[in-house]
Amino acid sequence: MKYYKLNDGNKIPALGIGTYKITDRKDIAKTIEAALENGYEYIDTAKLYENEDMIGAELKNSGKKRDQYQLATKVWPSDFGYDKTKKSLDESLEKLQTDYLDVVLLHWFGKDFDKSWKVFEDYKRQGIVKTIGVSNFELSQLKKLLDVGEKPAIDQLESSPHFQNDGTINFLKENNIIHQAWSPIARGRSELLEEFVIKKLSNKYNKTPAQIVLRWHIERGTMPIPKSTNPKRIKENINIFDFSLDDEDMKAIKSIDIKKRYSSDPEDEKWLKDLLKRV
Repeated sequence: MKYYKLNDGNKIPALGIGTYKITDRKDIAKTIEAALENGYEYIDTAKLYENEDMIGAELKNSGKKRDQYQLATKVWPSDFGYDKTKKSLDESLEKLQTDYLDVVLLHWFGKDFDKSWKVFEDYKRQGIVKTIGVSNFELSQLKKLLDVGEKPAIDQLESSPHFQNDGTINFLKENNIIHQAWSPIARGRSELLEEFVIKKLSNKYNKTPAQIVLRWHIERGTMPIPKSTNPKRIKENINIFDFSLDDEDMKAIKSIDIKKRYSSDPEDEKWLKDLLKRV
C-alpha cells in the first residue's frame, strides 16, 4: 500500500473504502470483511450514512487491532455549533466502538462551521481525533476556513476524469492539503468507463476501466474512496499499485475533462440550504 503524509505529520493510505448508502447489515458485513481481507486500512463513513453502529460492530468482531485500520467520519451541517458538534462526535465514537477517530471531516459547508472547527481542534489536542479536515469545501469555502483556525489536512471532494476540478485541486496542493475523491469512478457510469481513452488504457495495462481511473487519481496525488459491496470489485479496486500511468496516458485522460459533476455544486446556496432538511 502507498501512503500519503499529511500536513499534521500523520499518514493515510492512498486508497480507502467508502460506505455511503450501505445500510443493510449483511452488506456492511460483506464490505468490511472483503476490505480487511484485501488490505484496506481506511474506512470512510459519516453520521448521515446511518451505518456507524454496524461498522463498529463488524470491526470489533473482525479480529483486527485498532491500530491496523483507520476510521473516518463526518459531522453534518445540522450538527454545526460547538455543543452539537461535540454531541455528534461523541455519538460517532460510541457507535463505532472506539475511543479515538483517525479522521473527522465537516461534511459540507454551513452556518457555524467555525464553531464546529473549534471542537475539532479541541478534540485533536485531547488526542480523541488525530486528523481534522473537510468534505465538499470548494475554494471560497476553504478560504473562509483558513481564516478561522488550523489548516485542514484533507478535503474530500467529488472528482473523476469527467470532472477534474484543476483549480481547486491545485489550490489544495499549494496548501499541502490532501485531496480525497468521493465518487472517483463517477459512480460506475458507463459514459466514463466506456470512454475510448479509458478502454484503450485498460487494454494497454490489462486492467479494468475502473482500475485505470483509480490509478489516475493516485498519479494526481489524490486518495480515492471507491464504494462497493461486491467482494470481487473491492479486490479489484485496491489492485492498482502494480502499475503506473505515464505522462502521455495522463495527457490522454486530461482530454476527457468535460467538467461534469454527477452531484451538486458545494457552492450552490440553494443546495446548501436544502441540506439542512435532510437530517
